[in-house]
Amino acid sequence: MDEAEQVQDGNGVTILDLFNAVRKHVITAVVTLVIVMVAICAYTFTRTPQYTATSELLATYRSSAAASGASSNAGELSSGANYINSQIQTYPQLVKTESVLQPVIDDLGLDTTVKELAASVTASNPDGTMLVDISVNNPDPKQASSIANSVAENLRKQVTSTIYSDEGDKIISPVNLTVVQQAYAPASPSSPNVKLNLAAGLAVGVILGIVVAFIKDLLDTRVRRDSDVTTVIDAPVLGSLSRNEAYVGTSPVIISRPASREAEEIRRLRTNVMFVLPDEPLSNVIVVTSAGPSEGKTTLSVNLATAFAENDSKVLLIDADVRNPSVSKALGIEGAVGLTHLITNRVSSHDAIQRYWKPNFHVLPAGKQTMNPSILLNSRAMKALVEQVSGAYDYVIIDTAPMQVANDAAVFAKEGPELLLVAGLGVTEKKLFRQTGRELSTLSIDPVGLAMNYGETEKPQKGGYYYYGDESDDNGRKRQIQHKKSEKMKKD
Repeated sequence: MDEAEQVQDGNGVTILDLFNAVRKHVITAVVTLVIVMVAICAYTFTRTPQYTATSELLATYRSSAAASGASSNAGELSSGANYINSQIQTYPQLVKTESVLQPVIDDLGLDTTVKELAASVTASNPDGTMLVDISVNNPDPKQASSIANSVAENLRKQVTSTIYSDEGDKIISPVNLTVVQQAYAPASPSSPNVKLNLAAGLAVGVILGIVVAFIKDLLDTRVRRDSDVTTVIDAPVLGSLSRNEAYVGTSPVIISRPASREAEEIRRLRTNVMFVLPDEPLSNVIVVTSAGPSEGKTTLSVNLATAFAENDSKVLLIDADVRNPSVSKALGIEGAVGLTHLITNRVSSHDAIQRYWKPNFHVLPAGKQTMNPSILLNSRAMKALVEQVSGAYDYVIIDTAPMQVANDAAVFAKEGPELLLVAGLGVTEKKLFRQTGRELSTLSIDPVGLAMNYGETEKPQKGGYYYYGDESDDNGRKRQIQHKKSEKMKKD
């Protein structure tokens, strides 16, 4: 699936997709709304108010019979009505001509040209009527009404004026225009319409904000929220680890900072994993992997195993990422001898497995790579080892290579162990995660859960019931969870 195909996945864009996009990029949506509203306000409140005054004329037919004092017949009246209909359509354009507007300029002493005045004058003929409406826009309401009345009067003169032929014959216009409505100075401006502009700006800003947020979400190739992974893989998010330097070092936070917020994050993950594990053979073997590298799967594996050990469970942590061993580095232990030597019968379990921190916490490093890792991890010896340790330990945590590198985790999970998939917020590529989801679906492997890494650290609330502190310093001073000051207890 390329970048273009990522726009629609499954049944296309839904209302939920838009909602999630806005929720993830709410700041972008709000900023877009604010920019649109500022632009609309700047446009609205910097424009010069315009006032519109309107005058109205009525066109009637002046028949030759009526002019001579005789009565008009029906045929002549019908012919006259048709004539007016044909002529009245030219009046809106006639209004803008020099013959009509120059007298207006002269009568009112306007400091303008015919072209400039024509831009502020409009005329219209309402459908099905013999009326002509003349409207004038002007910053001065009184002048707007004066110009409208003058234009109406000069249009009337122009249309109804007597014309003489070359032979000197007097030709009377058959159309008679009568001003039926004078223009009066308007009390309020016609533009800008503040309420309409602000309402339109708000609507445009909201829509544009949603569109910008959705486009930004489409262009964002990395996982940012839990919903980015749960929409791909139908599995619960069992825990989230914050982005904190407490996880960096050669000692798990359960040991280095047992009373810290980070230690509680690991304990929460441990508890949730315990609840979701099914009561089936090999279900106590938890395979940890991620879609790509640098997503914190080894850090999570080490800390999760430590949390199980803290709970007095007998735990074995296996580094099965033999291509890039990391467990021994994370714990600060010797990793030259380990899994690869044990499977190939070059050392015994006594020599390969090390005890760490507590008697019930054992670690099996990866050892040195001596043969093809895929063949090694998919061998009968490896399967036999997994079955053996699952019966000897309460929990077995297997840290494997990322799915982008190899499908070792899928090989393990296919045989019965449970798969825990780690996703690094801001690190995991959406495209790569979709590929991982499709591969697991093809193999009919359902992860027992998801674990999110590199989440934003929440600031402790002083008014909350608990606050956290570091657990160790150079003097070995313990820092413990502090309770909020409680009310005085009742005396016994």
